[in-house]
Amino acid sequence: MFKDTVVVVTGAASGIGKQTAIEFARQAAKVVVADIDETSGTAVVADLTRDGHDAIFIRTDLTSEADCRHLITAAAETYGTVDVLVNNAGIEISTPLHEMSEQEWDRLVDTNLKSMFLCSKHALRTMVEANSGVIVNVCSVSGLVAWPGIAAYNATKGGVMMLTKSLAVDYAQYNIRANCVCPSIIDTPMTDTSIGHDASVKEEKAKLNPIGRLGTPEDVANAILFLASEKSSFITGAALTVDGGYTAI
Repeated sequence: MFKDTVVVVTGAASGIGKQTAIEFARQAAKVVVADIDETSGTAVVADLTRDGHDAIFIRTDLTSEADCRHLITAAAETYGTVDVLVNNAGIEISTPLHEMSEQEWDRLVDTNLKSMFLCSKHALRTMVEANSGVIVNVCSVSGLVAWPGIAAYNATKGGVMMLTKSLAVDYAQYNIRANCVCPSIIDTPMTDTSIGHDASVKEEKAKLNPIGRLGTPEDVANAILFLASEKSSFITGAALTVDGGYTAI
């Protein structure tokens, strides 16, 4: 399905990003793994290339425009173009808003929203020239409903939602589609950092989803691949929930 498609995945050293890179590689895409974690990112690419896939790692501080520009430029120089951009990188800080420092707020906004602006900005230049491209942003159910206790995180994801819709409207004329996926709680290292490793806690969180379990990185990666594929060629500006029914309640 994605043979020779050039795919850039941010935050691809672990969790959803890592699994997304793996799934694209399994579909014969040429994958660019971008992350600030050089050790883990390099390991992901080593595993992919060992299995016969075409992949490279580019260390990227996604809050830096120079780094984001280099990421897209290096991907295009290596593979000729950028067909798909998956803006996945994100963090969560659960400090109550009235206790949150300006530095924490800026770190959230820079990582969760500014990074998507920067990567999209430079990828769009390549895509507009090619008159073709797909952007998939990893949002959250927190972009649709207010998850308690994480107001700043919710705000960044609301921004991701509107950025996605705006990209879809503004760049449809260039045959570029933009959509986002909105996961609920996914069983990833970031979730372990947020809620801990305790199985009983995860069981309680799983009950929030009518389907009765936490999501997996594969669940989200499969949705991303669908939105990046020709099977979704008439879908743009959409928010696909991957939430086990959480937002249906």
